[in-house]
Amino acid sequence: MSEQITKSLSADAATATVILGGVLNIESVAELRRVLEEALNEAPEVLLDARQLEDVDIPVLQSFCSACKTAAASGRHLRWAGAFPDCMKKKRTIGIGGTHMASPCRGDNHQHCIWSGGTC
Repeated sequence: MSEQITKSLSADAATATVILGGVLNIESVAELRRVLEEALNEAPEVLLDARQLEDVDIPVLQSFCSACKTAAASGRHLRWAGAFPDCMKKKRTIGIGGTHMASPCRGDNHQHCIWSGGTC
């Protein structure tokens, strides 16, 4: 399955849903960042629907982390729609930039990280 990155906006513009599918890798990052930025500009709450996501690499994880920090800084919320994606469960214990994803996030007022079930 190829990459899938789409966005939908609720009728009241309160929620944007970013639907992720296939394999997202460094070649997908520019499109992912563009869609996440649009979603965060359009709605106060952004849901990441990753039920069809097969795999991701480190640059994609970093993009999610960056979007989380952007959401927190702008008073918006970013969270997973439904369960945490299976393909990322093994990856959440790896560190991005030397951090542990299960620890509170310094970029989000020390709230629990999106990787451990928190919201941004």
